[in-house]
Amino acid sequence: MKQRLPGLLFLTLILAGCSADEHDHPQLKTGKQLYDYHCAGCHREDGSGLFLKGVPANRDTDLSAWQIMHKVKEGEEGDTRMPVFARMPEQEATRIALYLKELGR
Repeated sequence: MKQRLPGLLFLTLILAGCSADEHDHPQLKTGKQLYDYHCAGCHREDGSGLFLKGVPANRDTDLSAWQIMHKVKEGEEGDTRMPVFARMPEQEATRIALYLKELGR
């Protein structure tokens, strides 16, 4: 058991650092910066998505800003493809949503 303890401790520390819901980034202030940090990895920087991987475009979405915020912070029931950012501050989600609405114009 003593031999396993260091390995288990290491694994716990690694897993604790792997969170899609990380929000310790005070240097990110604009909607674009926040979008690039949280969303562009899947939806691409221009919001065109990755069709062949099943990632929809989000630049021309018909969703309202409130619906985008809800999807980002709470997700949709049964949809496990997109990470949910439950700890994201409301202000941050609002900036991302408004940036997306501008991106589609």
